[in-house]
Amino acid sequence: MDNLSIFDVISFLSSIASLILAIVAILAAKSSEKEVRDNFEKTQRVMMEYQERTKEVLAEIDKKAEVIERTVSESQRQLMNTMTNIINETVIPKKVDMGEQLGMQFMQQMFSNPEKANEMMGGLAQMMKIAEMQKDKK
Repeated sequence: MDNLSIFDVISFLSSIASLILAIVAILAAKSSEKEVRDNFEKTQRVMMEYQERTKEVLAEIDKKAEVIERTVSESQRQLMNTMTNIINETVIPKKVDMGEQLGMQFMQQMFSNPEKANEMMGGLAQMMKIAEMQKDKK
């Protein structure tokens, strides 16, 4: 060792230090790679769980949307029926009812000539008897 100079010794020591640092760097890289893989696998599992939960939530939303759609459709149908009934009863004139017309004429005659009211009532009573006899025959 006598023939080694100070530069040779420093060079030898720095080579050993470089080897040690290289080994430490390789071990650190392997450890870092393992952590990255573990984190990737955990993230992948969490994403799969979220995907499954999302599918379940979407299925529930579809079910509720179907119920809401059916309810709204039924409500619209009922509203349409109600509107149709209102229009039919108010806007579109009803068919002429002969019984109503005769009743109105009878009432007008009674109010215009009260003396003849008894005669008309007698005639009405006879018509009611005939109608009842017809009912009994059936």
